[in-house]
Amino acid sequence: MDKGSEKNVPNRLKYYREKLVVTQQEMEWRTGVGSRSWPHYESGIREPKIKLAQKFAQVFNEIAAEKGIEISRISTDDLYPIGG
Repeated sequence: MDKGSEKNVPNRLKYYREKLVVTQQEMEWRTGVGSRSWPHYESGIREPKIKLAQKFAQVFNEIAAEKGIEISRISTDDLYPIGG
């Protein structure tokens, strides 16, 4: 991930989702967010609250383990817009 996008939460959500080869619809289903909500998080229209960012990180880590994809463990800090 390049330096310009590493602090951008929407870019990180899309980066991890694409790296894990998961659709937006599957992320909605696995995280329990409402229908068509995921694109709003990826585009920056909505920002996840801390509990939801925790769920996103958990689901990304579960998918990586299930698929045997090597990634650094994803933490809430990677997906939560600390400091705005």
